Amino acid sequence: MSTTPALTDFDKQIRAFVYDLTMKEGLVPSVQQIVSALGKFRQEVAASLKSLAEAHMLVLQAETGEILMANPFSAVPTPFLVQAGGVTYFGNCIWDALGIPAMLHQDAVIQASCPDCGMAMTLHIVKGELQPTEGIVHFVLPTRQWWDNIVFT
Repeated sequence: MSTTPALTDFDKQIRAFVYDLTMKEGLVPSVQQIVSALGKFRQEVAASLKSLAEAHMLVLQAETGEILMANPFSAVPTPFLVQAGGVTYFGNCIWDALGIPAMLHQDAVIQASCPDCGMAMTLHIVKGELQPTEGIVHFVLPTRQWWDNIVFT
């Protein structure tokens, strides 16, 4: 079993900045936005993001080192659109889309589609509860395997 290095105070500061900005604006910040906001060098921020990714707190884009996922938020558009508190977010999957209003403590409307047939689905979260609707949520893999390939999952 691999061990995850301990997070530094700077790692924690970066994580807090990423989540605070994402929850406020609905957009995951770029590396340059983090560098500019915190007045740090790009290499410092990149190293910290890598540590956070190794700790399964973020998922980075392999090619660029930019944030792909700050779970439950996606940095790129997905079929899981969440509207809560006047802000629009993208969830990485239906599980994450349901997690966004829980994390924000907000009512929400989730626009999604069935990955099998493409049928549109609208879910309503009111006072922390999914309102009665038709449909199913399907998890391809057991949760213990999600981090084996979190982008696919």
